[in-house]
Amino acid sequence: MDQKRVGFTIDAGLIQRLGYELVGRAETAVSELIKNAYDADARNVNVYFKNSNVIGGALEICDDGLGMDEGQLINGFMRISSSDKIHNPISPKYKRQRAGRKGIGRFATQRLGEELVIITQTANSDNALKITIDWNSYISDADLTSITFPIEVIPKLQKEGTILRINKLRDVWTIASIKRVYRYVIDLFQPNYLSDRIANDSEDVYFKTNFYKQDTNDLFCEPIFNEQISIFDKALATFEGYIDREHIGHVLIKSESLELDDVIDIVGNDNQVYIKLSDVHFKIYYFIYNRPLYYGDRITNQELNSIQNLSLTASGVRLYRNGFRVLPYGEATDDWTKVDRRWSSDSGVINVPLSNKNLFGFVEIQDSTGMLFEETSSREGLIENEAFNELSDFVHKSLVVARQRLASALTRFKKRRNADILENDTEKDTSINEKLDFLDKMINDSVANLNNDNQIDRNKRFYEGKQIVHELRGQLEELSMLRVLAGLGLSIGEFTHEIKQYRPSIYGQIHQLLLMSLSEEAISRVNKIKYNFDNLFVYTDYFRKTITQNLDRRVESIDILEIIDDFKRIIKKDADQFGIKFDLVARSFDMTIIPMHRSEWSSILYNLYSNAKKAIVRAKKDIGIIRIVVGNLNDDTAFIDFEDNGDGIPKKNWERVFDAFFTTTSPASFGAPTDEQMVGTGLGLKIVKDIIVYYKGKIYLVPPENNFSTCFRIELPKQ
Repeated sequence: MDQKRVGFTIDAGLIQRLGYELVGRAETAVSELIKNAYDADARNVNVYFKNSNVIGGALEICDDGLGMDEGQLINGFMRISSSDKIHNPISPKYKRQRAGRKGIGRFATQRLGEELVIITQTANSDNALKITIDWNSYISDADLTSITFPIEVIPKLQKEGTILRINKLRDVWTIASIKRVYRYVIDLFQPNYLSDRIANDSEDVYFKTNFYKQDTNDLFCEPIFNEQISIFDKALATFEGYIDREHIGHVLIKSESLELDDVIDIVGNDNQVYIKLSDVHFKIYYFIYNRPLYYGDRITNQELNSIQNLSLTASGVRLYRNGFRVLPYGEATDDWTKVDRRWSSDSGVINVPLSNKNLFGFVEIQDSTGMLFEETSSREGLIENEAFNELSDFVHKSLVVARQRLASALTRFKKRRNADILENDTEKDTSINEKLDFLDKMINDSVANLNNDNQIDRNKRFYEGKQIVHELRGQLEELSMLRVLAGLGLSIGEFTHEIKQYRPSIYGQIHQLLLMSLSEEAISRVNKIKYNFDNLFVYTDYFRKTITQNLDRRVESIDILEIIDDFKRIIKKDADQFGIKFDLVARSFDMTIIPMHRSEWSSILYNLYSNAKKAIVRAKKDIGIIRIVVGNLNDDTAFIDFEDNGDGIPKKNWERVFDAFFTTTSPASFGAPTDEQMVGTGLGLKIVKDIIVYYKGKIYLVPPENNFSTCFRIELPKQ
């Protein structure tokens, strides 16, 4: 007996759900239809809103693309989830990378209105084809294949192209809502002027969309224009990044007025490459508002205020995939780069704000197969897979390091500007109290000589006063940051004190585990845990000791060799873990220097070690080497050379490494722990220099000896 064969049937009510479930917003629905016109090699698309002030109006989209013949109409447009664009990802005439792939864009019309009229004609056809689709016919409990609509043959309305008439609109379309959709549509296609990577070797010279509104009594259509101003050449700085063939990220940070031109390498978590990324490019324009002074003569305060007002609606980092914008990235409420979340609390601390409102830019990704960066079924956003997470991480880290570079550049800018205020200004390292004393004296002298001073003298005193006030403000900013770090130091002190009480319990539990009948693998893991706790407690004991010693604020004579020996012992396990050999070379044994806080030497040595370790890791050395050489320059001065064989510091950055917020370290990911977020802020060497200069010493970079790449030299007075 023959067996019956069955297959799936489709309820017609599915069509009703597809329009709303696959196309979430009206803006997305209209954009999907514009994309279809682009895929059809159209050069012009006209969008007409007719009687749309009330529900039930009409929307007409006319393009001059290739149109469809009967076979394409039936097997393409009328076939759900057609695979044509998958098999033919490049358009036939202009060789465009097609935007649509899933074959569901036509359900955008169901989202917009109750009825769809399709009129299409090709250049070679004598007539046009017309289909009228009533979306209300697709009711539940009816079989999808049983619902059909006739194909009419009518006279051609234009040479070629397709007209979509969407009748009985489900929503009211006001001027404001039309303009909103128009702004989105013109942003839909990646602007050519933002990227020089877009090659245009074909006849495809442009693609233009025009919007019109036609009311009941109007005899004409009113064009809906988008008002846009050119702002990109006004930016304070530009950030341009890409992923190379080795999957390593790079970001170029440029600012003409700040004399900034840096290229920084960006790597993923744990110094790993971005294995999923290979064809990524971004360009971002950065603004600081209310600071026209930073821009030189390229912008006025009025222009900057206008750009700030524009940032409320048009700023952010937009994402383009295969030349088409992907929502919601770059919208006012979107923070896919995570800069708003990261810097919401402290962006003003270093006077270099970083939020989406400071940024105008785009990220360009190429994914011709659509397998790497796949859109969600709603056509709004990308599936947050491994590739997307790497992309977000790359852009985020690039923005973080750009902020650090800007902070360093602004520090240098302020120094240069202060130097230009006075003709004979000489750089002095004076304290706040000294500057206040000088300012007080200058004011007293000015009052005493009020009637005797000429205009030149008064102007000179004025500019001197302005300079001192400016310097004081800068130092107060630094003090603000130091207060933050001091608070962090106290927290660390409390932490190291509290963690001490857990030591007996931890080691007791480890001892009990080792007494049990465990497998060799389990015993190995327990011993590894013990090793890690040993390392942790060595660190906490060291910092607890140094912090405690500094609480009474006493200074004491420092034996450099003793200090370094102690630090070398503490750091040994960490150095071993990273395969780093730690050497101490003493060229003199009389190495007692002027009284200092012991905790200050902990900060000096740890910052130098931390920088050296990161440089060695980046260089991927089989054996890392850190060598400290101590000796006497003369009877009055001792020196310490701190050398490593890491990836080195370019000579152009030798002076800049001591600037606040300048760093060569790739920043941590957004989701990294707080302690990792602090790494690479560019404050370590600044703090080291401040400590050494305070004690009348020097720190600078010198050419390293053979087999080493970096050498920091410290000079300090002997006791």
